Amino acid sequence: MAHPLDDTDRSILRTLRRHPRASITEIARRAGFARGTVYGRLERLERDGVITGWGPELDTRAAGYDVLAFLWLQIAQGAHDETITALAEIDEVLEIHTITGDADLLCKVVAQSNDHLHDIVLAVTALPPVRHSQTQLALHTSHRRGLVDLF
Repeated sequence: MAHPLDDTDRSILRTLRRHPRASITEIARRAGFARGTVYGRLERLERDGVITGWGPELDTRAAGYDVLAFLWLQIAQGAHDETITALAEIDEVLEIHTITGDADLLCKVVAQSNDHLHDIVLAVTALPPVRHSQTQLALHTSHRRGLVDLF
């Protein structure tokens, strides 16, 4: 069972966010805790699934994906799991959210160009459970933050 984050966890995460390549010793020094405390907390946060990865953050545009879009999908009743599995196989689908309202799923998608986005939309709408789709392009991202930025 996951433990709620306390001030020590938040301080360690904040330090890690500001210095992502720092060693545990360096994080401990900057956060003001013993090395063993930092090591143990990071181990627990990983084990509890709070920390889900250690990979680099990538800028989509710098990586060649200039188009960001959101696909609203209406799907056949009872086909949720099947549709999620199929959508997850499409590499450019970064996030899939089950939502309320007129659509059933909201997908965050990146593409290298509008033509590439068109190919992705065709692949998504070719999935048998997909009944209707609506695509919205993001013209500009004015603000972006990750959960760790809350700490």
